[in-house]
Amino acid sequence: MEWATVQHLDLRHVGRGQKALQPHAAAFHPSQALVAAAIGNYIIEFDAFTGSKMSTIDIGAPVVRMSYSPTSSHAIVAILEDCTIRSCDFDTEQTFVLHSPEKRMEQISSGTEVHLALTPLQPVVFFGFHRRMSVTVVGTVEGGRAPTKIKADLKKPIVNLACHPRLPVLYVAYADGWIRAYNIHTYAVHYTLQLDNTIKLIGAGAFAFHPTLEWIFVGDRRGTLLAWDVSTERPNMIGITQVGSQPITSVAWLPMLRLLVTLSKDGTLQAWKTRVMLNPNRPPMQANFFELAAIESIDVPRILSQQGGEAVYPLPRIRTIEVHSKLNLAVLLFANMTAGDNLKNRAAYTREGRKQLFAVLQGARGSSASVLKEKLSSLGSSGILADHQLQAQLQEHHLKGHSQLTISDIARRAFLYSHFMEGHAKSAPISRLPLITVLDTKHHLKDIPVCLPFHLELNFFNKANRVLHYPVRAFYLDGVNLMAYNLCSGTDTLYKKLYSSIPGNVEYHPKYMIYSKKQHLFLVVYEFSGATNEVVLYWENTDVHTANSKGSTVKGRDAAFIGPNENQFAVLDDDKTGLALYILPGLASQEVDERNEPVEQNQSADSKVGLVQGSMQFMFETEVDRIFSTPLESTIMFASHGDQICLAKLVQGYRLSADGHYISTKAEGRKSIKLKVNEIVLQG
Repeated sequence: MEWATVQHLDLRHVGRGQKALQPHAAAFHPSQALVAAAIGNYIIEFDAFTGSKMSTIDIGAPVVRMSYSPTSSHAIVAILEDCTIRSCDFDTEQTFVLHSPEKRMEQISSGTEVHLALTPLQPVVFFGFHRRMSVTVVGTVEGGRAPTKIKADLKKPIVNLACHPRLPVLYVAYADGWIRAYNIHTYAVHYTLQLDNTIKLIGAGAFAFHPTLEWIFVGDRRGTLLAWDVSTERPNMIGITQVGSQPITSVAWLPMLRLLVTLSKDGTLQAWKTRVMLNPNRPPMQANFFELAAIESIDVPRILSQQGGEAVYPLPRIRTIEVHSKLNLAVLLFANMTAGDNLKNRAAYTREGRKQLFAVLQGARGSSASVLKEKLSSLGSSGILADHQLQAQLQEHHLKGHSQLTISDIARRAFLYSHFMEGHAKSAPISRLPLITVLDTKHHLKDIPVCLPFHLELNFFNKANRVLHYPVRAFYLDGVNLMAYNLCSGTDTLYKKLYSSIPGNVEYHPKYMIYSKKQHLFLVVYEFSGATNEVVLYWENTDVHTANSKGSTVKGRDAAFIGPNENQFAVLDDDKTGLALYILPGLASQEVDERNEPVEQNQSADSKVGLVQGSMQFMFETEVDRIFSTPLESTIMFASHGDQICLAKLVQGYRLSADGHYISTKAEGRKSIKLKVNEIVLQG
């Protein structure tokens, strides 16, 4: 998995001809695919899928911190540089001043630390300035609750605020690492999150909440990441790890990938897996709760240059990451390149800096890339030439047939002779907001919920009675649960738990779901850690008097139904070449019917599990990526990425090997679709 750019949100023309500006705040809508960016005095809203600009509102002053209001459909609450708190309603295109300071304070900037917390249970916002001793609460709608100052019961500076996304709880973080939970109505203390004196903390820099479990993730300003379980009366710490020496400024949960992302003050972005060891014989190990996820480090120049963007040098530092609460989307905000915090990097472009650089590169000649990066980082110039650009130049030299060239040779040439030199580096404000995602090249549909699509007839108006029968429910997968969404009532119900239990240290996620209306059979493909796959067979119980049906599993990475009666199904092996064909009980019943023998039609789903006949093995000539159902007799559709889509007959012909029947994947003499370069088949 790797970080990749989806698109760049264009903010270059904001301000109508004024000097170039850089976005300094951003926020995602809690449920819709909308993202708002603050640049200059404007807040601009975009469609996160298309990148289209929805609306632009002049809010009067630059935004320091903002967030969508969870109690209104389409409004943002923001703290501005003039220390006022305003509400910006995109539907009515109006702004309201919710709170003004009693005394005109000096102007704050976008880099000033202010704390903002909104709850979905009340139309109020809690806010406070860094290291003050009180919190102010005010209504988020015009004419709402009047501003009220709440004095903290602990005589300690307040360093952060957060509201629980589901419970009426306000979390106040204090400077010594204490976090106290207050009721948002009565301000009574629920509990305090506090470690013993052996672990030194200096205050929470960021909060994140698990979307379903009562877990709270806290990033401390000492560089420590903690996880608390607050589902019990006495909350307990379930995980702790040291991210680094720099303060943690952002913590966010990626719901699609079930990963935690942390951002440190120096711009280091890391992703973490959470794991719970469910062993009753051993106490849980807090140090093993967090584990670095298998995601490549973010390459900032690559992120900026992908999808028609433009790289910026010196390397900009990531200041903030904002993550969508439901989608695999995030935006990056960078430190202002025109500010003075990049002087260390700019020193690399001076004549003296070039002399030092040349000496380092000469000494690193022939060294590996890691050694070179370590030496460059000591000069404060690491990342000026990104890894992928070095590799591209190496590959270009290799294709031209030139002699062996090391990375240090390429770096020397880039630093001393290319456009990255002093006076040629682009250090203007980054006026595009990169919308990024975590891309899994092995599973392109990972972000799409695994659901069962239903198709309605297109000839509706040609029918005499014009009655269209909608299905009762739509099916989707939530972990190991087969869920049913009732289209009339809008309620979700647990239809079937496909696995009774899965060990806590095993990662899994559903990949595909296929359903046969004629056989009332679900085929669900799961992928487990270690690259193993399983197909779960689950029969619906059509007889209300029978007990809940059981399921069974077979090994395989994909599955498909075959034939007009869907009385056969095929499973693709993990090696992508083997294919197993199974015969369902329905086919055996039809054969008995043809011999005019009595048949018991109302078989229970439990009995059907044991009636699936043993598999017949086939072998593809080359690797196949996906297989798809067809209504044609003994015919299966298969797809090879970057190659073709074909139909193949599963004929019980002569055997070419002891492994099974041989299936040719050549397109000659059969119906096929030729795929273009890099084109893949996602769904059929």
